[in-house]
Amino acid sequence: MSSVDWDEIKRLAADFQKAQLSSTLQKLSESNCIEIILKLIETNLLDVIFTADGKEYITPQHLEKEIRDELYVCGGRINLVELSKILNVDLSHVKSIVSNIEKHNKNINIILGQVIDNNYKKKISLEINDKLNQIGYINVTELTLQYDLPTEFIQNLVEKELGNTVHGKQDKQDSRIFYTENFIAKNRAKIRGALSAITKPTPLTAILGQCNVPERIFFSILDNLHGAIEVPGVITGKHGNNGIYVPSIYSKSQTEWIDNFYKQNGYLEYDALTRLGISDSKNYIKRHFPQDELTLLDTVAIGPSIIDQIDANIEDVIATNSFIDIYPLLPSVFSPEDIETILKYKQKQSKSIFHIFSTTVIVSDEYLKILNKPLESIAEIKAKEFVDNGKWLQHIADNKIRSGSSRNIESIKIDKKDERRKKASSGKAGGGGQGRETKTKSTKKKYLHGKNNDYDSDDDNKLSKNNEKNELIFVTIDDLKKKLLNDDNLNDIDGFVDELCIYYQPKLNKIAYSLAEKLAQTTKTNNLSEIEDKLNMLMTNIKIFDKGIKCISSSKDTQIALTKYLMKTLATDFINELLKLAAQQNMIQFPNNLTTETRQKLLQELPQDVNEPLGNVHKAIIKNSIDDFLDSVEMALSSCCLVYRKFDKKREKSNVLEHRQALIEQLNQTQDVALALHLTTSILFTASTQCALHISGRHVSAILTFLQKHLDPTIVTKLLHFHDLVLQLLSSDDETIKETARSSLTEGLEELKNIANDFKKYVVTEKC
Repeated sequence: MSSVDWDEIKRLAADFQKAQLSSTLQKLSESNCIEIILKLIETNLLDVIFTADGKEYITPQHLEKEIRDELYVCGGRINLVELSKILNVDLSHVKSIVSNIEKHNKNINIILGQVIDNNYKKKISLEINDKLNQIGYINVTELTLQYDLPTEFIQNLVEKELGNTVHGKQDKQDSRIFYTENFIAKNRAKIRGALSAITKPTPLTAILGQCNVPERIFFSILDNLHGAIEVPGVITGKHGNNGIYVPSIYSKSQTEWIDNFYKQNGYLEYDALTRLGISDSKNYIKRHFPQDELTLLDTVAIGPSIIDQIDANIEDVIATNSFIDIYPLLPSVFSPEDIETILKYKQKQSKSIFHIFSTTVIVSDEYLKILNKPLESIAEIKAKEFVDNGKWLQHIADNKIRSGSSRNIESIKIDKKDERRKKASSGKAGGGGQGRETKTKSTKKKYLHGKNNDYDSDDDNKLSKNNEKNELIFVTIDDLKKKLLNDDNLNDIDGFVDELCIYYQPKLNKIAYSLAEKLAQTTKTNNLSEIEDKLNMLMTNIKIFDKGIKCISSSKDTQIALTKYLMKTLATDFINELLKLAAQQNMIQFPNNLTTETRQKLLQELPQDVNEPLGNVHKAIIKNSIDDFLDSVEMALSSCCLVYRKFDKKREKSNVLEHRQALIEQLNQTQDVALALHLTTSILFTASTQCALHISGRHVSAILTFLQKHLDPTIVTKLLHFHDLVLQLLSSDDETIKETARSSLTEGLEELKNIANDFKKYVVTEKC
């Protein structure tokens, strides 16, 4: 360096020293300094962090250094909130700096608002290892409470340091538990010694209490010992309160006792096995005797020797046509239910026929047949006695009232279609304006007869179902018991006679019932079933036609006329039939044709209990009151031992359709123009109102008037024209007019039939 340069340096140093020693003429105020710093911060030329009180500021780098220093001072763990207070810096700045530290330094972590470094981790891992060596085992859950750190953090720390800082072994069943090898070996030796010393079945809970081993490892060590075949016995049941340890020495003596007992006796009692400590006796027997065919009953298991003994007794009973009580012949441990189970199984399996009584008594089928013969005489005597003293007839009447039916189930079935055609072609009804009689009346009766056929079927089913409930008892238990007690052999077995009586009573009653029925049929003069059918048929007919009359609400006069006609015909037929039956039942003579006067006279001759209900029906007919008539018929039928069957509204629609079909069939077969008009009018009425109507010829005009609002006007015109021609044919005295009317009606007959057959095109259906 040249001397010039050195001189220059000296001169500059002197100037610098002079500047330092000299005082400043102008100084910056504190506020100016603050403004300068804020300006620098705003222009991003200066990065500083203010303290919490705002009086000081530091750089982020300095704050990071202070955080590291405090973490070191606190032993590697410090809370962020406490750190914020110590450094006098806002918590958000502390968190930000710490997060940045954590991001760039893997040895530092933030856990639950705390900063933890590797030094602290090593420290607690050493503490955990010391505790493990001291106690023998540790639980991560307990460590979590001790160090106030997450379970997952502690778990990962221990697993990471396992074999390094922490010297132990992790439990395979519970990963949160760690043991030392010495601890496991010590408790394993305890458990092995306890199991080796046991000589009888002992609950695992008792062994656990004696060994003083933690329960959490007791069952784990026990499973390991059992799996390694180091346990001189077996464990039954599940771990916990139900587990039982059975030593091999006990199992061996137990097996020897069971084998010897079964070999000597041929059976095993479940209670005896339970006393030996076997809880599930049936499954034990299945496992222990896999090759033997043992039969498992409710209380015992039996072998082939016992089965052979029972088979021998059954064969002996069948061969000698006798009976035997097998209960005293078997060991006393057998319950009656066990014996019954065996016998029922042999009964299904055996081709020979025998019966079981009193649970344990074997009776051959032939013996029962032999014993039945003297008992049948009792049934014959009782059947004749019941018929002679009137109990049989009284039973029949009571049974009809209870069940609602008195018809025989075996009665001949009449083909419905043939019967409909037969009845549609016979009978009487009105014709034209002069009341000319036609054949429509029988068609009405046919309609109802079809319904009653169906009703009969239902009643027969009900009767068959209730037959047992209403059965007449001919032969009682006492009757049979008196007869059977004469045999001393039967008396020796308790309850045997009683069960024989129960067995024979329904059979003998069935025989007596059949005999009584045959005896009664020979003396029976009246067929109540047929009369009851006919009267109920009339009742159903009247109800249906009454509903049809009520449809004509627009004309009271027409309703009155139709009601009077209905009462004069069908209701009168009803009371006539009922009076004839009542007269026969009370041995009173009566004429074939009953008039109002003869009916009144016949009523006076009847007993009071019959006279009053039948008189009410008669009065209702005279008053032409359908309501009074319907209210009184049930009592009237009951007074004559007949059953009143209620009207089945569910079948009303099908009955009306059947009635209309019968009218159409009759219309298609007839060539009588007056009858054809009458039938067509009834068909159109039924089609338009869905109700049937019982009319005579004089009512046709009124019905056509009613139907005008339901039919096409052209059809109404044609029908009225036909009606006028019929009136001319029936009432005119001029033969020319009558011939012209007859010719016109004959030509239009097919058209009239077509109107009835195609009624759907012309009517607007209106239900009543």
